[in-house]
Amino acid sequence: MIRRFLGATLLLLVPAAVLAQAAPAAQADQNKPKIDIATKIKDFGTVPKGQMIKAVFEVKNAGMAPLEITQVRPTCGCTVASFDHTIQPGATGQVIADVDTSAFSGPISKAVLVYSNDPEAPQVNLVIKADVRAFIEVRPRPFIRFNALQGEPASDAVTLVSADGSDFKVTGADTGGSPFKVAYEPAPEKERYVDVKGSQWRVEVTLPADAPEGMVNSKIELKTTAAKAPVVTLNVNAVVRPIVQVIPAEINFGTVPADAPVGRNVLLINNRQGTTLEVTDTKVSSPDFKVEVIPLQAGQRYQVAVSLPAGASKGTHKADLTITTNDPVRKTITVPVQAVVQ
Repeated sequence: MIRRFLGATLLLLVPAAVLAQAAPAAQADQNKPKIDIATKIKDFGTVPKGQMIKAVFEVKNAGMAPLEITQVRPTCGCTVASFDHTIQPGATGQVIADVDTSAFSGPISKAVLVYSNDPEAPQVNLVIKADVRAFIEVRPRPFIRFNALQGEPASDAVTLVSADGSDFKVTGADTGGSPFKVAYEPAPEKERYVDVKGSQWRVEVTLPADAPEGMVNSKIELKTTAAKAPVVTLNVNAVVRPIVQVIPAEINFGTVPADAPVGRNVLLINNRQGTTLEVTDTKVSSPDFKVEVIPLQAGQRYQVAVSLPAGASKGTHKADLTITTNDPVRKTITVPVQAVVQ
């Protein structure tokens, strides 16, 4: 009888002990944050090209401890995200992602990675979808490229057409401070695309003769009356090459011993075909250097030699070589000269 009583007592004690051990674990589970995002995919349908999409994701903390969002990382440079860093138990915060559609056409899908202190879901992936359409298309392409000589203007044109056959007008152009000139008018009948209905506008971009030498890049914003495309972006790139080329752009003797023999560096001046170039004068701003002009091809190519005579004083010697020509654009060419004498 006593044995039966003891056995029953032990059977009752064992579940109690197990429950006592399980209670702290269950309590620990309850003291954790829990991230809950009901809608992880936002589909914006068809959007105009260039529109900024703003996706707002509601984030609920379904746990019993504060939810810490440690990082929100977009997977595309076109996306910028902001978020609530701490969300209390039972409260709701937001993750906001802005997507710039300027560089896209057609269906897009952009991911945003959300990292938090939820031990069961430390990373949650959010997705933004859209079908980007250019309601005003730029034909034959949305960019213009120039490869021009300095002093000579260059022009090219594109046509703006309505993708859905509606009517619109071009009302202005913002060149962003670049030297490009823009003119626009309704496309002449002979230049219209026969496969497109609605308005068509001819936009001509001109690189002026006084454009600076080097690379010139610009995004020209064309203003229109189209509700779905109030701004159309046209990318324009130009390389402006000097008619008179000087190679190299500077003369550097480097480091030379004071007792070294005469050092000499040369540069070449090249002119384009069909014109005559004359080097009328050369001067160097320091008496430490000497300069000599050697014609290689009359009216076309010259060699300019700069020398550093032996016995120059120790130290850094700097000067400007000034070359005067009869070219209307590059009347004066300045080349820096440098030498270090030890």
